[in-house]
Amino acid sequence: MRGPWRAALALALHIGFFAVPACLVLGLLAIAAYTVRLDFGGGMRAGLAAVLVAALIGVGWRTVLRRRERPRGVELTRSAQPKVWKMIDSIASGSGAASPDDVRVTSQPTARLREDTALLGLKVRSRHLEVGLPLIAGLSTSELRAVTARELGRTVGASKLVVLADRVDTSVRRTANGLTSGPVKWLFTGYARAYSAMASGVGDELWFGADTIAVKAAGKRAAVTSLRKMKAVELGWRDYAEQYLSMATKVEHTPDLLLGFRAFMDHPERKPQLAERVKQALAEERDVRPSTRDRVEAMKRLRGGDREPEEHPAFALLREPRKSVPELENKLLIDGLGPRLPWPDLARKAGAAEVARQAGLLSSAVAQSGLECPPAIGGVLAAIHRGEGPDLINPVLNPGLNPDRVDEAVVDTLTELLGGAVVDALVCAGRAQHELDWAGDSVVRLSGGRPLDPDRLVRPAVADPRLVPGLHRALVDLGVPLQHAREPAAEPEPSVSGIVSPVQYAGERYDLLVTDRGLVFLPSSASTARRLLAGASARVRQSELDELDELLVAPVERLRSKQDAQWVDSRDVAATTLTQERSGWSLKLELYLDDASSSTVRSDAVEQGEDDVAVLVVGSTADTDERGDPYGGLGELMGARMRIDDHREPSDE
Repeated sequence: MRGPWRAALALALHIGFFAVPACLVLGLLAIAAYTVRLDFGGGMRAGLAAVLVAALIGVGWRTVLRRRERPRGVELTRSAQPKVWKMIDSIASGSGAASPDDVRVTSQPTARLREDTALLGLKVRSRHLEVGLPLIAGLSTSELRAVTARELGRTVGASKLVVLADRVDTSVRRTANGLTSGPVKWLFTGYARAYSAMASGVGDELWFGADTIAVKAAGKRAAVTSLRKMKAVELGWRDYAEQYLSMATKVEHTPDLLLGFRAFMDHPERKPQLAERVKQALAEERDVRPSTRDRVEAMKRLRGGDREPEEHPAFALLREPRKSVPELENKLLIDGLGPRLPWPDLARKAGAAEVARQAGLLSSAVAQSGLECPPAIGGVLAAIHRGEGPDLINPVLNPGLNPDRVDEAVVDTLTELLGGAVVDALVCAGRAQHELDWAGDSVVRLSGGRPLDPDRLVRPAVADPRLVPGLHRALVDLGVPLQHAREPAAEPEPSVSGIVSPVQYAGERYDLLVTDRGLVFLPSSASTARRLLAGASARVRQSELDELDELLVAPVERLRSKQDAQWVDSRDVAATTLTQERSGWSLKLELYLDDASSSTVRSDAVEQGEDDVAVLVVGSTADTDERGDPYGGLGELMGARMRIDDHREPSDE
C-alpha cells in the first residue's frame, strides 16, 4: 500500500480514536433522552450509564492528552546567536518549512525538532529545534547545516497527509512510552500498536524528502557525510565520556568540554578507528527504515547539489565562542564540578588521584590480610618474594570469582595496585607525572622525559616471585622511595544496581535492593490494597515508582540503618540458587553466619542447612516489579557462586 493511502487510513483510525467514544456517549445520552419519556426510571438509569461512561472516557482522555512536550537544554536567542538563527531562517525560507519557536543546545549527540502537539499530534502548539553540543563540536558548519535542514525538512518533506500521519505516530508512541501502568496504559498501548502498524512505512518517504532538502541546503557532499559523521559523533561521545569526562568528576574540575571532544575526534589514531566502527555499525543496522545506506544511495542519485562544503568547525557559528561555549558547558553538563582546568592539568591531577587510590587499596589489602607485612612498597615486594602475594591481595578480590580465574585475578590485581603504588611514589617524589594522550590512557612520563609502563615493569615479578630482586633493583634505579605507603583506603560506598519490589522475606513483603556489596531488605511500604489501586490509577502508580527511584539514589548505609532493615553481605554468601518457575522465582542463599560475619538477618528467616551454613529463601510475589537492573547486578555480585535452575517452558520465556 502506498504511503499516502497508509497515511489516510492511519489518520482515519486516529480520528476514530476520538470520534467513536464521543459518539458512544452521545448515543447513550440520546437513548436516555428518548427512554425517559416512556419510562422515567429506565431513562434515569440510561442517563446514569451515559454519565459513568463519559466519566471513564474523560479520565482516559485526560491521562493521555495532558502530557506536554517540554523544551530541554539551553536556549539560543536571536539576539545572542544571530549567525545560528540566520542559518536556520535561510533553510526554512528555502525549504518552505516554518522556523522553530526556539533553538536549544542539549547534552546529547543528536539533533531533533521536538514538537509539542495537541490531540496527539493533530495540532502543533510549538516547535523546538534541539542540537546537541557534541554535534557542534564534531561537525563542520556545512554538516551542521545539513543536519538542521534534515530536521526542518521532515515537516515539509512529503505531502501534508504523510507529514501529519508521521507526527501523530511520534506523539502516540511518546505518550504510550510515558504512561506508567493501569488500564489506561494497557488500552492505549494496544491502540499505539494498531496505529503504528497502520502507519508503517509512512516515514520512509518523509526521510527521503528531508534528505533532498538537506542536499539543497548544504550540498550533496555535506549531506552525505553528515549522516556518517553523526554516527561517529555518537560513538565517539560515548568513549569520550567514559575515558575522559570521568576524570573531571574524580577531581571535581571543569574541563574544556567542546574543545576536548574536537581534539579527541581529530586525533590521527582515533579517526580510522571511528571510521571503521561507523562502517560496521551502519552495515549491521537492523529495524531501521529506511536504512542509512539506502538514504546515502538516494542522495547520490540526486541531480545538482555539488556545492563545495565549508570546513569551518560548527562552533564558529556561535558569537564569541571563547565566551559562549564555556557558558553553555556550565549550564548543560558540568555545573558545580569546580573551577576550570585545562585538559593537560586535569589529566595530570586525575592520574595522580587514581594512583593514590590504588596505593590506598594496596595498604587496605595488606592491613586486612593478617600478614606480618608493612604496607610500604618494600614490604609488599618482600611478601611477594616469600610467595605470599595471593594471601596479601585476597581481601580485595571479588568473592564471586570463578575458582579457575582466581590465579589470573591475583596477578592482575596485584600488578595493578603495586604498579599504582610505584607511580604514586614517583609522583609524590616529583620524579614523574601523568601526560594527557587523546589516543588512550594518560602516559606516565618520568622527569627525564622517558615514558614508564608500570604494568610492564611490575607484572613479571608478580607472576614469578623469583624475579622480585630484579624489580627491586629497577625501582631503586628509578628513584622510587621503597618506604612509600598510603593510609588504607576507606571502603567505598555501595552502589545500588536495581530494586525488586516486593519480595517474600520471612513470610512478609520486603523491597530487595541489589548493591555491589550485598543485598538490602527493607519492609515494603506498598500494601496489597495499594498495589491493586496502583493498577487502576496511574497517579498512585507514579507515586510508587517515585518512592522506588528515591531508594535507588539513597545512600546504602542510610538504608541499612532503617528500622527492620536486613543486610546480606556478599562476603558471607557461600552459594546461591535462582530457581525460575512459570509462576515466579525463588532465590536460595547459603550463608556463613558466625561471629565474623557482617550480615544482619532475622532469625526466623533462615534455616540451618548442611555444613554449618544458614539457608535464606526469598521469593517473588504476584505483583513483583523491578527498577534498574537488579538481576544483572545480582549476577555480577554472586558471580560463580550463583546457579540458575530454569524450570519454565520455552514458550514461557
